Amino acid sequence: MADIIAVRDLVKRFGDVVPTVVLHGLTVSFERGALTAVIGPSGSGKTTLLNIISLLDSPTAGELVVDGRDFSAGDINAYAAYRNAHVGFIFQFHYLLPEFTALENILVPHWIGRGRPPGDVVGKARTLMTELGILHIRDKYPNQISGGEQQRVAVARALVNEPRLVFADEPTGNLDRESGAAVLEVMSRMIRELGTTLVMVTHDREIALKADRILELVDGRICKSFLVAEVGEDHARRLLEDRSCFADDVPPPANRPKTRGGPA
Repeated sequence: MADIIAVRDLVKRFGDVVPTVVLHGLTVSFERGALTAVIGPSGSGKTTLLNIISLLDSPTAGELVVDGRDFSAGDINAYAAYRNAHVGFIFQFHYLLPEFTALENILVPHWIGRGRPPGDVVGKARTLMTELGILHIRDKYPNQISGGEQQRVAVARALVNEPRLVFADEPTGNLDRESGAAVLEVMSRMIRELGTTLVMVTHDREIALKADRILELVDGRICKSFLVAEVGEDHARRLLEDRSCFADDVPPPANRPKTRGGPA
């Protein structure tokens, strides 16, 4: 499949007097319809990369192409129409609107981009709630439901418009293992059925192993990039435990021909 996101020589620097470089000339692409897990230690640049490729922030230098459009420079506010129409976001914290019920919160993206939701969209929202195990809280307000339920509402909100791209920053971080698995299953189904592209930052290596591709950042640079199916799950586990950096030249498992990882 073609790449839906491509960055080349991407640099992000914060501060003028004492500048801090967070991303050091990254060149990487993301395949359309794939699930990519972005991992790495705290401070490695994961969230910064996610914010840039999701058009919430601009790069200091380098090229950024999303869905065939050049977003390398310009006012990020000018990208709002594209984000509203084609992008879904799942953050570690839910950011639900307290004055709306759970169901109404899920329908907010449709209200913003397309107006009053028709019956089929409301039905879609209810289906998502059923799959996430939260239909019973549809008429409750955020302060009346648990943290895990709030996060699952946020996941449904990100998916209800069937976006081309979904960006998730620790989407299962505040969920128990069972709820996290349910969330990942719903997102994986969208990838299979709709061709949605999902880029997910996670510290949970078990979650990362369910991705098509794992991209590891260390100190703002690509450390590892490989396809889980190509190297095999057992070898992928060993690569995640290995503290060495291989970029896109990943050592193959024993007794197996060498393969290239995902583009980096």
